[in-house]
Amino acid sequence: MIEHLEFVVHRLLELVGGWMCALAMTVVLALAALAFLLLNLFKFDRDSCRAAMLRISRAMRGSWGWLLTGGLLLLQIYALSELHQGFQQRLKQQGKAQYVVGDEAGGGPTTQRAPKVSLLESQETVESVTLPEDFDNLEHLPVWNPEPARYGGAPTIELKSEIVKQGKSHILTRTFVRNRYVSSKLQGSDIRLKLAFQDPRTGAAQLYKADFQASYTFANPMSEARRLHFSFPLPDNSGTLSHFRFRINGREVPTPDIEQGLEWEAELQPAEKCLAEVAYLHQGAKSWSYDLTGRREPIADFHLKVEGDRDELKFQRGSLYPSSLASGKWEWDLKNQITSQSISLYFPYVPSEAIMANLFVFGPVEMVSLLALTLVWSYLRYRRVGPWRASLASLATCGAYALASYLVGYLPLWLSLVLAFSLASWLQWRTLGASLWIVVVAAAVAPLTFLAPGHTGLMLTTLGLLVLTLAVRETCRREEAVG
Repeated sequence: MIEHLEFVVHRLLELVGGWMCALAMTVVLALAALAFLLLNLFKFDRDSCRAAMLRISRAMRGSWGWLLTGGLLLLQIYALSELHQGFQQRLKQQGKAQYVVGDEAGGGPTTQRAPKVSLLESQETVESVTLPEDFDNLEHLPVWNPEPARYGGAPTIELKSEIVKQGKSHILTRTFVRNRYVSSKLQGSDIRLKLAFQDPRTGAAQLYKADFQASYTFANPMSEARRLHFSFPLPDNSGTLSHFRFRINGREVPTPDIEQGLEWEAELQPAEKCLAEVAYLHQGAKSWSYDLTGRREPIADFHLKVEGDRDELKFQRGSLYPSSLASGKWEWDLKNQITSQSISLYFPYVPSEAIMANLFVFGPVEMVSLLALTLVWSYLRYRRVGPWRASLASLATCGAYALASYLVGYLPLWLSLVLAFSLASWLQWRTLGASLWIVVVAAAVAPLTFLAPGHTGLMLTTLGLLVLTLAVRETCRREEAVG
């Protein structure tokens, strides 16, 4: 809606700017032709010429003021356009500034990937080779010195050779041991996320502070002792992590190198369980996601609870929908499921500069509507409002837009609009009088509807229909009084 309205306003400004020159030339030519006719008439009939000039002056006496009011309205529309460009220029300068006076957001759209559990698996292959009888130099056999298996690396192979003499021949027995890490699944995931949203004066996204606390349960599912590896990746775009904690079975785990995330490895006995606890604080913006799709495996027992101090939350396309909803609380409970979806939360937010840009687009429409409402209601209420008072009311609205564009750099947006348009309403009340209260109220309420992004169109339409209803009622009353 705002984009179409902005296009229409710009087209009108272009048309007005193009027709101003043509209108001025037309007026000059018309005045020249009128002067020529009056001079010819003055030569032949001076009395008729004086009477014609008197009638013209009387007819134009009440119109000159409104023509000047219309010209002033055009100047104010151009002034709003210049104010809008100046406001955008100030925002660009602030964005390019090397120094800031406030705290900058350290994080962006944050994604926390699910941890992985892997166990060391060994596969043994044995082969035997009968050596020729004349083979007597065992030093010619190849030597194998493999590296030990490491998590995240390629599978390794260990070679064990043994030679047994049977009669005149030798039998070479080789044992190949292939070591690799294979995926295992988590038995349980219990995650708590608390979000504290922030309202910056300027910014392109909704900022939030996140308190992440998670506990993961895993065990050795094999019938013999195995070496298990637990890997927890650090969140992407999380900025600075604070109050960081990593524990295994209640004991703090040192984290000397966390470039690849948090890692822990130990040998576990059959069916032995471990509890890993991870907690941290960070600041993010715009969205938060928990990636469950690192690999396609059954989710044994997964529970995520998100708590926020605001209810404005949406889910990105492809996100898992919560199992239960409440005011400021969202929960996911998954058991024995295989999914290719993640949990992706999006926090809608319209920055102050976008609201002000839409407000400046609406400004010319409000200026024209204010002048039209003033003329209509002055006619319905039998109160004559001259061009001077109408111009003052229009100037008050234009001044409110200018004041709000500067106050928004010092105060919250809602307070800037309330202060600016409250001052304009007081000036309009003093100028137009109490009988035109509907004009004053409509001019003050219309800009405040932009404080509810997504509902502005509905609110403006409702306000327009309300004013139209009151106008119809006043028209009926006027006709009944006359009848």
